[in-house]
Amino acid sequence: MKRFLLLFSCIMVMVFAMPSVVFANNAITQQDIDEAIALLEEYPVRLLLDGEEIAFSESDMSPIIINERTLIPARALFEAMDGNVEWDEERQEVVVSLGDSLVVLTVDSNIAWVDGAAQTLEVPAMIIARPGEVYGNTMIPVRFTVEALGSDVDWDELERTVLVTSPFIPEDENTEENTEVNEEENEAKEEDEATNGEETANSDIQVPAGFAPLGRMNEAAAQRLIFIDIGHGGRDPGTTGDRGGPNELHEKVVNLKVGLYLRDFLNAAGANFRMSRETDIHIPTADRAYMANDLGADLFVSIHNNASSTNLQARGTEVLFYSKVDEDGRTEGDLFGIYSRDVAERVQREMVSALGTFDRGTREAPRLIVLNRTVMPAIVIEGAFLSNREDLALIRSDDYAKRYAYAVAKALIEVMNETFK
Repeated sequence: MKRFLLLFSCIMVMVFAMPSVVFANNAITQQDIDEAIALLEEYPVRLLLDGEEIAFSESDMSPIIINERTLIPARALFEAMDGNVEWDEERQEVVVSLGDSLVVLTVDSNIAWVDGAAQTLEVPAMIIARPGEVYGNTMIPVRFTVEALGSDVDWDELERTVLVTSPFIPEDENTEENTEVNEEENEAKEEDEATNGEETANSDIQVPAGFAPLGRMNEAAAQRLIFIDIGHGGRDPGTTGDRGGPNELHEKVVNLKVGLYLRDFLNAAGANFRMSRETDIHIPTADRAYMANDLGADLFVSIHNNASSTNLQARGTEVLFYSKVDEDGRTEGDLFGIYSRDVAERVQREMVSALGTFDRGTREAPRLIVLNRTVMPAIVIEGAFLSNREDLALIRSDDYAKRYAYAVAKALIEVMNETFK
C-alpha cells in the first residue's frame, strides 16, 4: 500500500510539473498515458457486468485509468450486453449501439454524439499503444458511454473494479407490461378468428370516433412493400413513463398496441406490408434494418414514443428521416420512387391532427441505426413523450394507440397512392 501511495504521489507531482504539450485536443499528455500503463502492471483494473467479469483478449489493452477516468476497449463489454460496436477507420469513430440508443465517439475529440445530440467529454476516446506495439487499441470512456446507453456504472476503489449493471429486465419475467401485451394479442386473435381468414372489408375495422373511414391502396401502391417496425420489445422496454411508480408504463407496450392497430388498418386498405414483430419479443436494432433489406422493402416505418431525461417539459410529436443517396449519387426517388422526407412530412401532419399533440416537426437523423442501415427510404415516428405529464396522460387514454395507428395508416395510404399510379 505504501508503495502504491508513493507511486501515486510521484505521478501527481509529475502531472503538475509537466510541460504544456498536450495529447490532441485534451489535457492528456503522452506522459500521462505512459504512467497509467506502468501503474496497470502492478494494479490492474477489472470490469464486471452484472457481477460477471468481462474477459479481454490478449490483443486488447485492459481497462486503464487516465486523469481519474477509466477507458476500456469497447467491443467486449457492449457485445456482452447484446449491443453492437463498429469502427469507422476513415472518420476515426467508434459507434456503439444498444437497444435504440447510439453513441458516437471520435478519437481525440472531446465531443461525443448521443442519439444525435452533442455532449462534452472530460476524457475523449483515444488510441493507446502499449510498449512495443505499433497500432495500439482504441479506448473509450466507460462511464460516459455506459450511462449514455441507459446502464448504471459504479467504481469499487478497494478492488479497482468497474461495476456495470445491464439496463434490461429479464425477457421471461411475468410483468404487468407483458400481461397488457398478451391481452392485446388475444384481442387481435379474436378479431382474426371472427373474419375466418377472409379479406377484411374496410367497414369491418372501426376507426376512432369522429374520424373518416380510411381509403384503400391503389393497384400500383399495393405492389410496393412497406416494412412496419414496432420499436423495442422483450427485454428491451424502451423508455418508461412514471418510472418506479405504481402505474409504470413501458414504451414497448404502447408501441405494440399501436402496431397491432396499424396492422389491421393496413390489412383493410389492401396494403402489402410485413411486421418486425407482433408479440413481445426482443429484436436487436440493427437486425430490424437488415430484415427490411432482406425482404426488399420499398419503405421502412418504425413505431416509437419519446422521452427526455433532462427536460420534463419536452412534449409533442416528431418524425425522423434520413434522405439517402447511394455511392453513385442516386437518390431515394431514383431507386425506390419515393422520398423519406415526403413520407415523414405527411405522417407528421396526420399525427398532429389525429392526436392534437404539439408539432415538433420533422428532421434528418442520419445517425439512427434503423435509418442509416436500411437501404430504402425510412422514417421513425415519435408519438408523444412518456416523460411529460400531459403527454403521458394522452398516451394512457383509451384511444391513443388507435388514433396513432389511424394517422400513420391514413398518411401511408395517401402518400403511396399519390406517388405510385
